[in-house]
Amino acid sequence: MAGSKTRSERGRKRRRGKRASRGRLLRLLAASSSVVAVVAAAVSLYLYVDVTTRFEGRLWKLPSRIYADATVLRPGAALGADALVRRLERAGYARSADSPTRPGQFRVHGRTVEILPRPVGPRSAGAAAPRAVAVRFDGTWISSIRELDGRRVARLELEPELIAAVYGPRQEDREVVRLGQVPERFVHAVLAAEDARFYDHGGVDLRAVLRAAAANLRSGRIVQGGSTVTQQTVKNLFLGQQRTWWRKLRELPMSVLLDLRYPKDRILEVYLNEVYLGQRGSVAICGVQAAARFYFGRDLGDLTTGESALLAGLIKSPGRYNPFVNPERALERRDQVLEAMHRAGFIDAAELERARAERVELGSGGGGFTRAPYIVDYAIAQVSELYPRRVLEEQGLSIVTTVDTLLQESAERALSEGLERLEREAPLVRRQRGERTLQGALVVLDPRSGAIRAMVGGRDYKSSQFNRAVQARRQPGSCFKPFVFAAAFERAIAGEPGGLTPASRLDDEPIELLAGGRPWRPENYDGLYRGPVSVRVALERSLNVPTVRAAQQVGLERVVDLAGRAGIESALRPLPSLALGTLEVTPLELAAAYATLANQGVRVRPHMVREVRDSAGEPVQSREVEVTRAIDPRAAYLVTDVLQGVLERGTGESALWLGFTGRAAGKTGTTDETRDSWFVGYTPELLALVWVGFDDNARTGLGGSSGALPIWVDFMKRAGLARSAQPFPEPPGIVERWIDPESGDLSVRGCPLTERERFAAGTEPSEPCRLHKRGVFRWLRNLGRRRAR
Repeated sequence: MAGSKTRSERGRKRRRGKRASRGRLLRLLAASSSVVAVVAAAVSLYLYVDVTTRFEGRLWKLPSRIYADATVLRPGAALGADALVRRLERAGYARSADSPTRPGQFRVHGRTVEILPRPVGPRSAGAAAPRAVAVRFDGTWISSIRELDGRRVARLELEPELIAAVYGPRQEDREVVRLGQVPERFVHAVLAAEDARFYDHGGVDLRAVLRAAAANLRSGRIVQGGSTVTQQTVKNLFLGQQRTWWRKLRELPMSVLLDLRYPKDRILEVYLNEVYLGQRGSVAICGVQAAARFYFGRDLGDLTTGESALLAGLIKSPGRYNPFVNPERALERRDQVLEAMHRAGFIDAAELERARAERVELGSGGGGFTRAPYIVDYAIAQVSELYPRRVLEEQGLSIVTTVDTLLQESAERALSEGLERLEREAPLVRRQRGERTLQGALVVLDPRSGAIRAMVGGRDYKSSQFNRAVQARRQPGSCFKPFVFAAAFERAIAGEPGGLTPASRLDDEPIELLAGGRPWRPENYDGLYRGPVSVRVALERSLNVPTVRAAQQVGLERVVDLAGRAGIESALRPLPSLALGTLEVTPLELAAAYATLANQGVRVRPHMVREVRDSAGEPVQSREVEVTRAIDPRAAYLVTDVLQGVLERGTGESALWLGFTGRAAGKTGTTDETRDSWFVGYTPELLALVWVGFDDNARTGLGGSSGALPIWVDFMKRAGLARSAQPFPEPPGIVERWIDPESGDLSVRGCPLTERERFAAGTEPSEPCRLHKRGVFRWLRNLGRRRAR
């Protein structure tokens, strides 16, 4: 009895223990479920916040782009067909076998280039679409521009050319577009290629996943993927490209959350702007608009159905289906996408066949003008005064410069080939090859606006990033002399003592002065002395001694003042040697001062950045051009008039047999022991300066006429200005008189030689020639005797 009771109690205890264990287990499971639910909720909340915050923030760091000025073509402009074709190909235009029918196409047909240009700016509602034109050439000149129906065109403007992009650590080329800007046919092509049920699933397409898994099992390898557009967007934006189970586990809930939180159209819009579609060098092509420009040279809206399918087909594998590298595979993939579009009902059978039959005409793949690194550095330096580097790397600014890429190309070729020729032909330079490299700089300005049209800071940016055009400080030598005489002309105009005119006489005889407490005896370059010479002859032939005498007569302080007003900002000291250019200046600084002379004494500070626009294309910064009256316009004009003689009969007369037959003013410059060779030459609309020398200041054996001048002539020929006949505008207050060049007085009948000379009104000579005046009296006396008989 007792035993059975004991067993019963033990049974009850076991049952109570089991019930207690089950209770504890249920409580543990309930607690665990709660923890899991809390953790799941926390993870979901974290993922939701993460997705929402990042998706609504700045999705992309857009590089700022630096553009050249727009290219304007006019009949009569100097330009060859080859140069225009290079310009179009750099901009990514597609060469067509037939007359162009869509923006971004061109055809070369004999001496004619037919172009259907892309819009210069954003298309506005109601704006006329660009029309195809035929640009006809006569050698290196544009003979006519007409629309294809024959109507004349006065000017044709091509959109600004990209010269650089300011990237951050990720070099991604991307142009953001709204979904409304994407043609429906392109959207259909992408959905047919990547996610036909995009608008039907909830971010993850289980049907596509199962279908892909079955196909992969049948083939024994991965042949299909089941990722939706939403999943690809999550992967690209948040997770990276690593193929891990952990990434996949995160991708699925994030895709569902993204689909729940945002409209389908917004997800698709982000996807189209994010997707990777190829590579141009080290730069990734991201987004469908950038890809359309890269592969076809056109905007997305100008693509055909076949081109849309080819571009959409790249998403699967941009490297494998790259039409530049694998055209057959690209066409095969295009046709697959077209068939998918047909199956999905996006296109009918007729459009399918038309799209299949399309001939693929690719763009050049050009990424803009890439040969101007010195310009890019200078432009970034100017913009960096306004915006920090981070802004330039992330906020997609458009920086429009004043650079003319056609002139830039001419400048780079002229300098490079000119320096190579000098290394072959100049004896002293040739002997130093291997020991040091001959360098140069070339600056091109529009003297009327101060716009920097071209700049070359050296012969090889890769080996030296030192921009000699703006950073090198060199003695200008005889290139400084025009400012001495400009000061002298101003004094004469003001009626002050010491003033000179182009006809004034200066002694070319030995002179000794004190410079720094020591005697200084300047000599002419050739070591000869010519006696009394006119100011015109002294400047045309670059005579040192008369120039020093002129500076002493005018006053060195006045010369320093005028040079500073003209644009030389370096510190100048009123030493006697200043007249011969012993100060140091940068090439850009000297070019700016000469531009003041070319612009009738109006100084316009040189600038390269014209305008800055934000990523939406709205102007945010415009450069204010600084304009000041620096020199009396009559004095500036007289200097320019004399400097024309430098090219006609002075130290620059070799320009004629080098091929320059136009009208220009210019000045050669050579420093002591031929360490620097300079030439500055200008027409009314363009100024170009060339410097040649060694960085370590070694001798070159080159004068201004043998080193820099041939490069200047080559540039002017390439730029089409070698035959320019445009006269320099004459300001009010200039008069002409016939003078005797020997005395500088008004010519008389007895003068053996006479010249026509220009003066500022009030400074012209009023007395007859004192050297030949007796001949006049004798002629008058004889005339009276003949009448008396």
